[in-house]
Amino acid sequence: MLKFVTFAVKTQLNVHDLNNEAVAGNVMDIRMMEFLDENGKRQEAPAVSGRMLKHWHYEAMRHLINNGPYSAVKLCAGCRVGEPIRPGEIVNNNLTQVAKGEEDAIKSCAVCDIHGYLIAQEAKSESEEGEEPTEDIQEEARKKRKKREVGVSARRSSRAMFSWLMPVLGSEALTRQVIHTRVSQQQSMSGGEDKAQMIFNKSYASGIYAFVSALDVERIGLVELKLGASNHYAVDDNNGRKDRIKVAIEAYRYLISGQMGASLSHAIPHMKPLELVVAYSVSGPLPFPVSPMYQDYLSQTLGLMPEGTTLLYWGEEKEVPGVLKKAKIDEIFSELIQKVDEVDEQK
Repeated sequence: MLKFVTFAVKTQLNVHDLNNEAVAGNVMDIRMMEFLDENGKRQEAPAVSGRMLKHWHYEAMRHLINNGPYSAVKLCAGCRVGEPIRPGEIVNNNLTQVAKGEEDAIKSCAVCDIHGYLIAQEAKSESEEGEEPTEDIQEEARKKRKKREVGVSARRSSRAMFSWLMPVLGSEALTRQVIHTRVSQQQSMSGGEDKAQMIFNKSYASGIYAFVSALDVERIGLVELKLGASNHYAVDDNNGRKDRIKVAIEAYRYLISGQMGASLSHAIPHMKPLELVVAYSVSGPLPFPVSPMYQDYLSQTLGLMPEGTTLLYWGEEKEVPGVLKKAKIDEIFSELIQKVDEVDEQK
């Protein structure tokens, strides 16, 4: 069965605003990042953070579960509605982060399992637990807190890891700021013409980009504190673990298609995938691939991967010994899903 998989993606993105994160008044500017080319010279160009890519991978998972073929996969209340509150439950008609043990959090939500979470809650005072305390109760509570008052702190590391989306070295990176406005049908507004039009400025970028990602399949469903136990999985292959792995893999298909960014209602990126390299292992973890932002990334990645790694490639590159070239991107995803369904002989 599949244990670890990495993705190296090269894609062309025209007229995107995935990284509009600097806002001043009615001007939204693009995020620029400094980096070095292969000669060690400083460059600056638009870039998209790995947090953005990770968020939209989670969004793709959520939609595949809520509206797609993986409806049996569990989500907590926060992840089901796309809120960053996880683990989340509805308490008194409010979405609230709840302090759960790792095993319970994993069982109740695939996103908490795969994308991780951080719980950092202050200790609750006696007055938060019920009615207003008397002075005697307050004094007694203060004495108790000196001895034992502690908050809740727990975290689960993400099984899905992402780089920044960076321009391919040697390619051009373009930006343009444009003016947007709305048209009001009212003849007059109290705020004047500017208020009626609501003029604002927004930046867009175009370029050839690359990112890498890794999915630690073996650790999906794993309870870290139970590693010494005979069964250290909160969910196993018989109660939904394989579906979690499949939906996490399928979510990458949506990232590659350009289904990411906060302006999908009016600025879907004009994306054209150029190259995809997938490395997977059925025996253990893998190193991260060399980024496609470098010209020789494919041969470098091939030389980096350990024996027994399978490398799949889609793109215009000619046949490379040791790399299986596929005619369609779908063939790569189909092979990964097939590997998930294989019986793990080591278990």
